[in-house]
Amino acid sequence: MGELFEELCKGPVVVVDDKIGDKEDLINKLIGEIEENNLPVLGYKSIDEVRKKLSGLLFSNFIVLDWRMIGGVEDLLGVQIGDEAEAVAEQEVIAFIKELQKICLAPIFVLSALPKEGIVSKLKTAGIITEGKNYVFVENKDVLCETKGACTLISKIEDWIKESPHIYLAKCWTNEWLSKNTTVFWDLYKLNPDWPALFYRSFEEDGEDPILALRDTLFQLIFSEIDVSDVKLSFLNKEIEETDEESQKESLKELYKRLGYINKDIDKDIRPGDIFKKDGSYYLNIRPECDTTKRAGSNPEIYLLKGDVKTPKDVKGSYVSPYGIIDKENQIIMFFLDGNDIVVFNKRKLSIKKYSEMKDDKICRVASPFITKMRQSYSSYLGRFGVPSYPKQIVDSLFESEEESP
Repeated sequence: MGELFEELCKGPVVVVDDKIGDKEDLINKLIGEIEENNLPVLGYKSIDEVRKKLSGLLFSNFIVLDWRMIGGVEDLLGVQIGDEAEAVAEQEVIAFIKELQKICLAPIFVLSALPKEGIVSKLKTAGIITEGKNYVFVENKDVLCETKGACTLISKIEDWIKESPHIYLAKCWTNEWLSKNTTVFWDLYKLNPDWPALFYRSFEEDGEDPILALRDTLFQLIFSEIDVSDVKLSFLNKEIEETDEESQKESLKELYKRLGYINKDIDKDIRPGDIFKKDGSYYLNIRPECDTTKRAGSNPEIYLLKGDVKTPKDVKGSYVSPYGIIDKENQIIMFFLDGNDIVVFNKRKLSIKKYSEMKDDKICRVASPFITKMRQSYSSYLGRFGVPSYPKQIVDSLFESEEESP
C-alpha cells in the first residue's frame, strides 16, 4: 500500500455490484485484494440497498461502483434484461454518484466491461467530469480485476491526491480535525462526564444562548489543538492551469466572497455581522451576540451601521495606498457584498432597530475573522481619545525643511 494513501485515506471501502457473492464474477477477486491490504469492505448488491445507508458513508475510503446493475432494476420495470433496463440502470448510477458527492470526498471507480469512452461520454453529458479535477474514474472491469486491481486503484488515488491541492488539504484537515475532536471530547469527559450540563447552566446564567456558546467553546478547544505543520507545501503550491487574466480575477473575487460572507442558516439566530438590505442601503449589525440572545418571545434590539454602495473611483484616492486598502477611522469597507464592488459603512451612522423590523431583510452574514476585526475597529472608534492635530503650517514646515536638506 502506498505511503500517502495509508497516511491520508481512512475508512471502509464501499463496493456496489449486483455480482457480489457470485464466484464466477471477477468483482469478488478485487474485493479479496482490497481486504488483503487490510482495508475493511462494505459490500452492497444494489444501489437501493446502499442508498438506505447513505449517511453512513460519510468517511468512506473509496467507492467501487458497477456501471450496469441490471438486477437492481428488474422489479422496477418488470423485465429481466433489455435496452430499457440498461438505460434505467445507468441513470440510477449517475443519480447515485451525484448523491455521493453531497456526502463525502471519496473517489469513485466506475467499473464496466463496456468501452470506457462511451461511459465517460454519458457521465460528462450528465454533468459529471471524470479524471483530473474530479473524483470519478472509469476503469475496465475485466482488465482491473484480472490484474492486481487493488494496487492499481490505490496507486491511482495517490496520483489523484498529489495532483489536487483541494483533495490533499481536505484529507489532511479532516483527519486532523477528527483526531483532535476525539481527543478534546475524551479529555472533557474525564474531567467531568456531565460537562455539557455544567457549561450549559453557566452560559445560561451569563445570559448567553447556551447552544451557540457551547458551539463556540468546542470550536475554540478543538481549533487550539489542530496542527497542520506536517502538510506538504509542495502538494499545495502546484502550477495553476493557464487561463486568461480576466477569468483568474473573477475566480479570485468568487473565492473572496465565499471567504467573506455566509448565506446558509443565517435566519436561525442573531449575530454580529448580520447584514440587512432595505430601501437601497445596507445595514451591518455590530451589537455583541450576548446582548441579542433570542429567547422565547424576545425581540432584541440590534445596532446597525448604515452602508452605501461606492465605485472604485469614489474611494481610490482616499483609501488605496501602496500597502493596500486602508479604512478610514470612521468607516468600514466591504468588497463584493451583494454583487457590488464596494460598500462603505459609516461608523457615525448608527441606528437602533428591533430585530423584528429587519429580520425579513437579512441577506447574509460577515464571516470570521472579518467580523471580529470590524467589531474591534468599531469598539476602538467609540472609545477613541480626541487629540489636537498639528497645524498645517507646522507640517508643511517640517516636510519643506526635510526636502531642502542635502
